Amino acid sequence: MSKTLVQYDWQCHPKAESFVLDVLEQCCMHNHFIHQLQHDLLKHTSTRLFDWLDHVIVGHSPQAERDLEDSGFEPLHAAPSYRVFHHPGAQLPMVVVRDHAPSVLGIAICVESIADFLMVRGMQAEMEGGPFGGYRRAIVSNEEGISLWVVERRGTRILEPTYHEPTYLEKYIAASEKWMTRQRDLENENLAMSKTLALAEELVNMVGQDLAAWIVLECERRYWQFRNTAGQIQKNRQDGLGMGWANHDHHTFRSSRHRFSQLVRLFEILGFHCRERFYAGKEAGWGAQVMENTNCRLVTFLDVDLADEEIDYDFAHHTLPELEQLGTIGLWCALHGDSILKSGMHHLEAQFMFDELKTDLNHHGVGMMEPFSNFPYLRQAFTVGEVWPVPEKKVYQLRDQGFITDEQADLFLKYGAVGSHMENLQRREGYKGFNQKNVSLIIKRTDPRVLR
Repeated sequence: MSKTLVQYDWQCHPKAESFVLDVLEQCCMHNHFIHQLQHDLLKHTSTRLFDWLDHVIVGHSPQAERDLEDSGFEPLHAAPSYRVFHHPGAQLPMVVVRDHAPSVLGIAICVESIADFLMVRGMQAEMEGGPFGGYRRAIVSNEEGISLWVVERRGTRILEPTYHEPTYLEKYIAASEKWMTRQRDLENENLAMSKTLALAEELVNMVGQDLAAWIVLECERRYWQFRNTAGQIQKNRQDGLGMGWANHDHHTFRSSRHRFSQLVRLFEILGFHCRERFYAGKEAGWGAQVMENTNCRLVTFLDVDLADEEIDYDFAHHTLPELEQLGTIGLWCALHGDSILKSGMHHLEAQFMFDELKTDLNHHGVGMMEPFSNFPYLRQAFTVGEVWPVPEKKVYQLRDQGFITDEQADLFLKYGAVGSHMENLQRREGYKGFNQKNVSLIIKRTDPRVLR
């Protein structure tokens, strides 16, 4: 096993999760609004309230300090009246410990828009922080001393509302529009990639690295959703409660081998660092680089065709030579275009109640593929793939180059090829990693050559 894989050997942290769950249970017991929200999220969005938590707020006590330390939480930030703890090895909300306060004070949930959350409920509340700012918040309920805060985040982990300078909004909107209207479908894909890298750097200079990262992935979600029916249906369900996509887990991009190192460089420009690498095995011919921007709490999963020997070195930072055959990822990109260019993300992963989402989406006509992770701490499955038409020119080129057969070419022209998915993902016990086993199975199932 490589050094990179050893370094990111993620573990379950049930004790840390239990600490947060206990706080949430106390809040639901003493605040009817929070209890009702938990019910509504499960019924209408197939999600659990826990997975929307930004942070929980408790009072200082020697026992609380011991419990946090024993469960692996570490200090992250100190303010005059509170301290903030996080768990570096787990995917869990932050814990805010306030001085001289009751044992449990409340919770804060993250949404894409506080105004949307209030609008769908016919509520009013004071919103602290400037529009589209890094951190905004509003208290929407206080019962028996237990509060519910609704917060927005854009590229920061701070806990005090941000107010921006006069030109901020203009820059924010301009950066978003630049990314949304960039040229994804140039015939020269290498030129399109060069322009994309240059634009990422331009956005960083305009609004800063972390906010640029936030804007880019916000726009990429919108582009993916535009081409994915399952995403449209689920987003509409979550918008019905004013939540948006704030439950996103990670964003998956597929890349041709020639442009893979440039895709990694793009996210490095946006402040992401390389985490664990994946290799599904010689039979799958596929691998991935996981990247994370910790300030934004954003994760990307970058897929690429790999040869057996290439896992032994840092394939994320070396130009990969073309292979004699196209694997699942390479053929998908050859048919549809690289994810960062024309095709958009292969799939968006968000956190759901696994069984409930399968049942509820089925009522909307959306099927689910067989799970490729089915552990107590991690469950994963794709929705049935969205099928996209394929340009004749690309099909004939691939056939003439010997990458697909005449029969496969005819099928692609007649029926199209599988495009994007939405991923149903459920985490437990703070598990932050991904399934290193059984991955080759789902890659084979999403190969465009697999007949359906």
